[in-house]
Amino acid sequence: MSAIFRQGMVVSRTLIPGLFIVLCFLAGCGARNPHPVGSYDRGVFYAEQGKDVEAVAALDSYIRSNPTDSLAAEAQFLKGMTYMIMGEYPLAGVEFQILRKDYPTSSRVEDALFQEGVAYLNQVGRVERDITGAYEARLHFLKFSQEYPDSKHMPQVVEYMAEISDLMVRKRLEQVKIYRQLRRHEAVAITLDDILVEESGSSLIPDVMWERARTAEKLDDPDTAARMYERLVSEFPDGPYAKKAGKALRKLDDMESEEDED
Repeated sequence: MSAIFRQGMVVSRTLIPGLFIVLCFLAGCGARNPHPVGSYDRGVFYAEQGKDVEAVAALDSYIRSNPTDSLAAEAQFLKGMTYMIMGEYPLAGVEFQILRKDYPTSSRVEDALFQEGVAYLNQVGRVERDITGAYEARLHFLKFSQEYPDSKHMPQVVEYMAEISDLMVRKRLEQVKIYRQLRRHEAVAITLDDILVEESGSSLIPDVMWERARTAEKLDDPDTAARMYERLVSEFPDGPYAKKAGKALRKLDDMESEEDED
């Protein structure tokens, strides 16, 4: 699992606005919460203390009692982020949806839309498991990039989209292994062709091209094999397959020359 994906799996508390740290400092960070029951500050205090369950309960109490207060949207966002910290990603996603629905004019809508996508992505397990969350995250991040193309979150969105693409490719390559074991080379070729079209932004494309070229040779399709080898040499000259692809390409050229002589 790559670094950016791991970052998504653990939500840093630094995402919580600096205001919370200031409030915690002013209130004192003792074990007891000095703020009144039902207040926004009470939820903030618990969140800063790492008492996530208590924070969620306090924030929920505040939101239900003060749904139109100026800090209600901020409390809703903090509630969602606290669920993220707890690893309760489905619940976090719901909280971010509620924020966007109940507080559509809040400055937190953009952040909530982004974090909702992260919540979907964080629900994805290993490659052999269901990756429905990855599909949902992809659609969500596409929506986000259309609505907020200049967002501060866009660099992360781009990285997450690349992660999702790699995840999709790995999943499809598991299918390829099965087809190859069954010697269904045409099915292998079709699956690899689909990957090349649908997941062109994946970092695993060189692997897919190499597999496609080798499969083409098994299917006695030298033109496709040559095309894949040429792309590996020209598009990924520093990649792990460049030298092997160049050698395979020369071999194909020699075979073609021999056929022409005959």
